[in-house]
This record gives sequence, structure tokens and C-alpha cells, in this order.
Amino acid sequence: MFTLPIIAFYVGLYFVFPHKEEPLMWSGGLAVIFANVVIAGYVVSAFSEEDEITDGHHKQQQQQQQQQQKGDGKSGDGDAAYPRVGVFKQRTD
Repeated sequence: MFTLPIIAFYVGLYFVFPHKEEPLMWSGGLAVIFANVVIAGYVVSAFSEEDEITDGHHKQQQQQQQQQQKGDGKSGDGDAAYPRVGVFKQRTD
């Protein structure tokens, strides 16, 4: 993919724009366009991938939701399994 703008530059320089007044400028513009096309392709492919949720993490979330629905005494915002630190600690005195 990284070679596409380089190839576009040299194809533009020697075959597409050889008779222009500034063929380097036109070829550079063509290479910039192809570089943007490559970047757009990467962005589209990144957004089209499915989100990966590991089985362990997914099972842990399901167990926490089931415990909250049962009302097992753990009230909170879903992070009761983790220790609270810093400003998130609750005073017990």
C-alpha cells in the first residue's frame, strides 16, 4: 500500500504529465491524491472490522449483570469487584 503513491508519482511523471510545463508538480499532486486514497482505505477497513470481545471479559460482564439483577447486596456502578483507590474510596468512619 505504501508503494501506490510512489508508483503513481513516477507513472504521472513519465507517462501522464510529461508534456506539462511543471510535470513534477502534477505528479506530486497525483501522489498526494493516491496517499489520501490509501489512508481512506485504511480508515474504512478499520471501521468495518467487528469489535473483538474476549470470552472471559464477556462472561465476566454477564456474571456481574446477573448478580446485579439478583440483588446480592452489591450496589454500585458495576465496578464493585475492583478496589477503590484515591478519590473513589468511600469513607467508613
